[in-house]
Amino acid sequence: MVWALVCLLFVAATPAFSQNSEALRISGATTIQPLVEQLAEEFREGTGRTVRVQGGGSLTGVVDAMEGTSQIGMVSRALSEEEKERLEYVTIGLDVLVVIVNSRNPLREVDKQTVIDLFTGRITNWSELTAWDREVVLVNKEMGRSTLELFEEYSGVHHRGSPTEGPNGRVAPQAYEIASNLDGATLVGGIPGAVGYMSLGTSLYLLDKGMPIKILVLNGHDPTTENVISSGYPIVRELNLVYLKSNEPDVRAFLDFCLGPRGREVVREFRYLLVD
Repeated sequence: MVWALVCLLFVAATPAFSQNSEALRISGATTIQPLVEQLAEEFREGTGRTVRVQGGGSLTGVVDAMEGTSQIGMVSRALSEEEKERLEYVTIGLDVLVVIVNSRNPLREVDKQTVIDLFTGRITNWSELTAWDREVVLVNKEMGRSTLELFEEYSGVHHRGSPTEGPNGRVAPQAYEIASNLDGATLVGGIPGAVGYMSLGTSLYLLDKGMPIKILVLNGHDPTTENVISSGYPIVRELNLVYLKSNEPDVRAFLDFCLGPRGREVVREFRYLLVD
């Protein structure tokens, strides 16, 4: 009798979603994929519900959520007005875009014009900026990635495949093209003359793991300081999870976990900034 009562209380205290054998599907921005994978694993351990997470980029996250391919999309940028009309969203953190070089590069900081000159191919050797004689190797994001969109908006330099040329031109054709932040950090860390741009949170996380990259001061702002937002750092973005209103009963528990005390702690562990 006592055991039956214990079982009854356990079932009553267990959220209904743990009884749902269907996995919760999440897709989108690779910038926050490792963070969401960690949150998903802890959520599974606490509830018993499986969460499957895959990348593809922010655009994929938006489209998958709209079409119902995934119940939740990961989007590492602010949403457009049209997207806000069609999707619900929660902001789980903030990130900034940083310029990175190989750890052997003596350069410490760049300004906006130097970034433009590097990525358009006007500067081809680091000796034009430092005493280091090494060819510049560009690492650029592929189209459809929100990191690229932020870079284009800041620099005015558009992807070579973009239908329109940017106000400051296009990325030089010899640039390597990559998908994820990890791809970019691996290339920059492995090629002494390489330069790229990526998430600050991911950069700091990979630096902690020993990735041989360096984060540059941009326009006089050091992105590794605690007051990066209030200091006026020029490239800040939201980290969002999007979903259809009709899916809210199915996703609410996971979203509440992400926004709760442990979720916020995980966001900090991955070196992203919390939303007040």
